[in-house]
Amino acid sequence: MNIFKVAYKVVRDNSSEIYKGFGFKHLSDATQYYVHPDNQSYKGTTTLCQPIGEAVILFASMLQATAKGNAFGDFLVSEDKRSVYLEFSVPEDYRISGVVDRRVYKYRALSEAMDIKLAAYDENGVLIPGNMEHLHPLYKLLPSFMVLLGREIDENTEYRTVMDNFVDGPVADVFVNLHEDFYQNHKMDEYELEYEDLSDVDTNGWHSWTESYAVIRENKAAAEEKTVTPIRRFSEGLFSDEQKALIPNLSSEFVLPENLISVCNAVSNGDLLAVLFHGPAGTGKTISCKLVAQSIGLPIMETINCTENLDEFVLGKYIPQDEKIIFKESYVTKAIRDGGAVVFEEINFAKPQYLAFLNSLLDDNGFVRLDNGEVVKRNPNFRFFATMNMGYFGTKDLNQALYNRFSAIIEVAALSDEAITLMLTTRVPECAPMVGKILGVYHKIKKKIEAEELDVVISPRNLENWARLAKYDGYIRAAEKTMIPIAKCDRALEDTIRGIMMLYKWMV
Repeated sequence: MNIFKVAYKVVRDNSSEIYKGFGFKHLSDATQYYVHPDNQSYKGTTTLCQPIGEAVILFASMLQATAKGNAFGDFLVSEDKRSVYLEFSVPEDYRISGVVDRRVYKYRALSEAMDIKLAAYDENGVLIPGNMEHLHPLYKLLPSFMVLLGREIDENTEYRTVMDNFVDGPVADVFVNLHEDFYQNHKMDEYELEYEDLSDVDTNGWHSWTESYAVIRENKAAAEEKTVTPIRRFSEGLFSDEQKALIPNLSSEFVLPENLISVCNAVSNGDLLAVLFHGPAGTGKTISCKLVAQSIGLPIMETINCTENLDEFVLGKYIPQDEKIIFKESYVTKAIRDGGAVVFEEINFAKPQYLAFLNSLLDDNGFVRLDNGEVVKRNPNFRFFATMNMGYFGTKDLNQALYNRFSAIIEVAALSDEAITLMLTTRVPECAPMVGKILGVYHKIKKKIEAEELDVVISPRNLENWARLAKYDGYIRAAEKTMIPIAKCDRALEDTIRGIMMLYKWMV
C-alpha cells in the first residue's frame, strides 16, 4: 500500500484544513515556500495534504512537549536500527476537534522494514477491537506517518536538523519543507499495514528519543546561555601612532556578533594567532575581521585580495632607488616585524606557492625568510586573518598543513533580514519604504537557486547595488543591470527573476 499517494486522496469530513497547519488546507499549493529538487509533478508545484501535514505537526508537538518536560509520547529505535516503536497519548484537543476518533486515547505503532503494525486504545488502555477498517482512513494514516517520521529523523541527519529548527521556531516555510521532503523521500514506497495489540512489544535496550532529546536540549540551552563578558583590548602602548591610525573605525551599522566576543578575547590574549572566516558571498567575512580588530584595538596593516594582489613579492621586493637597488619590505612584513594584523581575502583563490611562507610564519616559533636573506621573527602582537568561500568556481582546497595552522575556523552565516535591513537603510536611506519588497525578491530568488542547485550566487551586495541604481532608474529598470546578471546568462533564471520582480508594486 502506497500510503503517501493515498494520503492525497483522504480528507476529513468535518474540515479540509490541516489542523494547526498555518492555515493550509488539503491540496493547498505551497510552491511559493519550497519546491523539492525531485518534484516531478506536471506543473512543478508543491501541494500539501491533510494526513501528512497533521502527522508532521503532531510529531513536532510531541518533541516540543518532550523539550518542556511534559512528554506525551516517545519513539524508540532498536539497537540494529531495523525497528522503530512509537507510543503516544492523543492530545485532548485532537479528539475534540475530530482530528482523531473520540474513542482513541492512545496509539502504538511498530515499523520494521516495509511493515507497519498499528494499535489504537481507548481511555482505559484497552485495544479498540477490529482491524482499523472500521475507523476513518485518517486514523490509521496518522500513526503510520508518525512512526515513519521517527525513523526519518533517526536515519536522515539533514531532515532531523530541519525538524529541530521547526521545533525551536515553527514557521510556515519550514513546515512545507518538512512535509515536501518527507513525501518526496518516500513517495514510491509500498507498506504493509496490520492492526494488532502492541502492548507487549519488548523494547528493552532500545534507544529512547525522549531520554536522548532531554540531553540534547540541555546541551543546546547551555551553549546558548548568555554571559556578559567584557572585551579585553590590546594595551595602549603596544602600537605606534602610525599603527593606531590603521585600527578599523566602522560605522554604527556594523555590530559585533555575540559569538565573536570570545574570539576577540582569545585574539587579544594571544590564544588565537590565525583565524579563518568562511561562508557565502556577501555575508560579511572581511567585516567580521575588521569588527574583531576594532573591538580589541588591533591595527590591520594590510588587506590583500588573493584573487588580484597576491604574488611572489608579498613579503617585499627589490626596487631601484637613487641609482641603487634596495629591498623594500611590504606591509605584511612590517606587521610580522612590528605587530598588527593582516587579512588575506579569498585565500583559497591564491596559488599555493605564494602561501608557502605561512607554514613557517604560523608555526610555534614563527618567522619568515625574506628574499634578501633576512630572517624576520614574528612579533608577539602579530595576528593573521583570512576569508574564503568554500566550493565556489575557481577556488581550491587549502593545503592541509596550512588549514591545520588556523587556530579557529569560523563559519559566517547568511545575514539576517534585520541585518540586511539595517545595512540597506543606512547606506541607501531612500530604499526604506521598499525594504520589505526587496527582501521578498531576495528570498524568492535564493530559494529558486537552492532548490535547483544552480551555480549562481545572490548576496546582500546585489541588493545594495540594486537599491542604489533604483534611485535613478526605478526598481524594474535597475534590476536589469544589477539583479538579472545574477543569472549569468541562464535565460530561464533571468525570466524567473523578472517574473518575481513583477509580483511587487514598486511605486512609492
